[in-house]
Amino acid sequence: MRLEMDPQIADGYKSLSQRARRLTEGWLASNMYCPACPSDRLEHTPGNTRVVDFVCPTCTAEFQLKAKSGALTSRVRDAAYEPMMERVLSNTSPHFVFLGYDSKFLRVRTLLLVPGQFITPSVIEKCPPLSANARRAGWVGCNILTDRIPVDGRLFAVNEGIPVPPETVRRGWGLFQWTGDLAAEKKGWLFDVLRCVRSLGSREFTLDEVYGFADELQDLHPSNRHVRDKIRQQLQMLRDRGIVRFLGRGRYVAV
Repeated sequence: MRLEMDPQIADGYKSLSQRARRLTEGWLASNMYCPACPSDRLEHTPGNTRVVDFVCPTCTAEFQLKAKSGALTSRVRDAAYEPMMERVLSNTSPHFVFLGYDSKFLRVRTLLLVPGQFITPSVIEKCPPLSANARRAGWVGCNILTDRIPVDGRLFAVNEGIPVPPETVRRGWGLFQWTGDLAAEKKGWLFDVLRCVRSLGSREFTLDEVYGFADELQDLHPSNRHVRDKIRQQLQMLRDRGIVRFLGRGRYVAV
C-alpha cells in the first residue's frame, strides 16, 4: 500500500473540493483491498451513485468514503438524516471508510474502516434543519458519531501513517459478521453495551460496573424501561459468542 497520493489525478480541476475528491477517491481505488474478503481491490461506482462510492467486485460489499484534510474527528458529517436512518433500520447501511490525509504532502495519515453493522441508531446524530435563508431551507442532515462505536468496529487500515497488515484488518472485520442479520434495535443494544464494557479500560469487570452505564443506555433507548435486564441479556449474548467470559458471582473477563 502506497500512502502518497498522485497529484496528476486532479489535473484540470480548479475547485478545491473537486480536487480533494479526485485525490482521495483515486488513492482508494488504486490502493485499497476489500476488508470483507480476499479481493485485493475495490471498484469505484459509476458517477452519481447514491450512498455507495466503492464496491468489492468479488463479494459485492459496499463502501462509502468520507475524507478530510487533517486529523479525523469523532463527529463526521454525513448526508440527509431520514434516508440514512431508513438504511440503518433496514440493515442496508454501507460500510464506511474514513480517510484523513496531509494536504501539504498529499499523504494518507489515517484510514479507519467501520463495518456497516456497527452503524446503529445510537451513532447517528440528527442535525438542526437549515435556516430559512439557506439554499436548501429546512433540509436536515446528520452526523456519524464514531466515538459511540465500540473499538471492535473501528478498524485501522492505516494508523498514524503506518499501514496495518491486511490479515489483521480482515481478522477484526470477521469477528462480528454474525451480527449482520440482527435487527437494528438488537444490534444497537449489543454494541452500546459492548462499548460500555470496552470503555471500562480493564479486561476484568463486574456486572455492577456495567450497571453504572444504565442512565446513559436509558437515554439512548428511551422506550425501554428494563435497562438492567437488557444489560444482562447483552452480556449473555457476548458470552455465548466468546467475546466475554463469565467468571461467576457477577464477574466477567473480556476475551
